[in-house]
Amino acid sequence: MIIDFHTHMFPPDVISDPEKYCRLDTYFGLLAGSKHTLQRYATSDEAIALADKAGIEKIVMQGWYWQDHGLCQYHNDYMYELVSEYPERFIAFASINPRAGQHAIREMERCHEMGFAGIGEMGPGGQGWGLHDKEFLNLMEAAVECNMLVSIHAGEPVGRTYPGKDITPLQGFYELAKKLPDLKLILAHWGGGLPFYELMPDISKAFANVYYDTAASPLLYKMDIFKAVADLVGAKKILFGSDFPLLVYPKKQQEADFSMFIEDIKEQSGLQEDELNLIFRENASKLLANVSQIKK
Repeated sequence: MIIDFHTHMFPPDVISDPEKYCRLDTYFGLLAGSKHTLQRYATSDEAIALADKAGIEKIVMQGWYWQDHGLCQYHNDYMYELVSEYPERFIAFASINPRAGQHAIREMERCHEMGFAGIGEMGPGGQGWGLHDKEFLNLMEAAVECNMLVSIHAGEPVGRTYPGKDITPLQGFYELAKKLPDLKLILAHWGGGLPFYELMPDISKAFANVYYDTAASPLLYKMDIFKAVADLVGAKKILFGSDFPLLVYPKKQQEADFSMFIEDIKEQSGLQEDELNLIFRENASKLLANVSQIKK
């Protein structure tokens, strides 16, 4: 059974009236406001049914990179409801904007007490903060104290421009890992190309607790990316993430789906069964084993 480490579950009000939230949050509007958007939505029942079809046991919900602290709290309350109702199926990461300062840290601590596994997906460009900002670093130190995993959106620094690319200075991740070696950091979307630099011994050493997820791969890379990164850093550092309910095959699909991406990985990645087991389940299981569980 598979653990999907990167999904987004939205509150019912967002699903029923996304334009309202596009007006409230400019970055959400950039990604979800157009009628041509790739963003789709799913209720908990729909997500579970699609997960069952694809062989997914656990759905890890990444929060959204809301700019407003109140929207972060609203989204976190909804995810807590889902995990409380379906504790065997959903795991939550808290939506947090470091720009809220001490309010952000208190919200992270609240979510930790509720049993969330981590914070993220955080978006520097979308939320308006940088990897060297004091408020962000204070939050990261607090995350280490709470043993919370951290997921950060990472955009590749070359190639075409598209909504939500959010280019992140890769040097900042190296400096963060050096400063906080105990921070368990997940860089979304293959870390914007960072795995290549782990061929440098000092970066590989600093990145002992850095992982890469596969979210939105079909929109960004050829399927060769799986074997290439496994050869660079080892399959033990890769986490399967779908970015559900985003349409990652916009020419082939109209509705949210897990199965198509999973089947392509199995058939086209060139990975051995033991490597697939690590990526689809074992790495995630180990990371989640030592973090909070939901508290009713």
